[in-house]
Amino acid sequence: MFVALSKTQAYWLCQVFGWGAFVVYELVNYVGLGMFNLENALLISLAAPLGIGFTHAYRAVVMRWRLLEIPFLKMSLLALVAVFTLSLLLFLALLLVEWALQPGQFNWLVLTTPKYVFMSVLNWSRYVFVWVLIYHLYGLMERVNRSRLEQLSYENQLKNVELQNLKAQLNPHFLFNALNSVKALTHSDPRRAGDAVTLLSDLLRYSLNYEKQTVVPLSDEVAIVRDYLGLEKIRFNHRLEYTIEVEASANQWPIPPVLLVTLAENAIKHGIAQMINGGVLRIYAAVKNDSLTLVVSNTGQYHPNVDRQGIGLANIRRRLEMLYGAKASFVICNENNETVVATAQIPAFSA
Repeated sequence: MFVALSKTQAYWLCQVFGWGAFVVYELVNYVGLGMFNLENALLISLAAPLGIGFTHAYRAVVMRWRLLEIPFLKMSLLALVAVFTLSLLLFLALLLVEWALQPGQFNWLVLTTPKYVFMSVLNWSRYVFVWVLIYHLYGLMERVNRSRLEQLSYENQLKNVELQNLKAQLNPHFLFNALNSVKALTHSDPRRAGDAVTLLSDLLRYSLNYEKQTVVPLSDEVAIVRDYLGLEKIRFNHRLEYTIEVEASANQWPIPPVLLVTLAENAIKHGIAQMINGGVLRIYAAVKNDSLTLVVSNTGQYHPNVDRQGIGLANIRRRLEMLYGAKASFVICNENNETVVATAQIPAFSA
């Protein structure tokens, strides 16, 4: 069973493993070349803690001054300078260790030989370069991932703000039309107007509640659509007939709030209300292929060039796009000369 390591634990594990592998490699190399002795073994073994110490100090400097946040070109030049600086420090430190082990046999004149110093530093830079490269690449990937996460967070905040704006825009539009339905009855039929006010209160309650929800069960939406259609039935009387058919599997499917209400409202306002004899509104919902198919058809004709500015349809398209991306679809068309069909395909919602 694997145990998740913290970043600090992973860092130290990589330090110990990396420099430990370096020691093993060099010892095997000495044995292969016939140069193995206790002095060389001790010297190369001491190189590991020195390497860990110098590279860890470099990491502390990088973190303290946030050097991994600087532009890539400057960071690359810094890494190159760091490789040779750390290699030089490691070379000098090992010279001191060698002098401490054999003070009488150590020859300090080697420091006056530029070629020897340069080649020794170059030799150590092979190992230091690997460490610096890995550390900087890891830091660069972290910076890219952090930037990406910040961008996604920003985009998500923008989407949430836009969704709230769309809801705020849709809410008064929907209620304004419902109030017009009540207004039409106040003089002609006060009793029915009273019934309409009761239905409208349910619509208002739902409207206030849905502001807090991203999605609601289809059954909740259907219940409020029945109230809305009951309100419109009072207004239109025999000019409006409607049927609602929802398969059991679709009842709990989550959909954007007021989506079905908006479709029904649009069907009545732009379709049935425009017909002298009224018409029929049909609502059908079923789950097929892991997606909800929601169909609203009505008597009338759809005129894209005229109706394209309607706030309801634009709202539906935009909200579906923001919540589901390309996975959802919404199509409205004329099935024949007398029927308009609006179809929404809504996949499962994932927060």
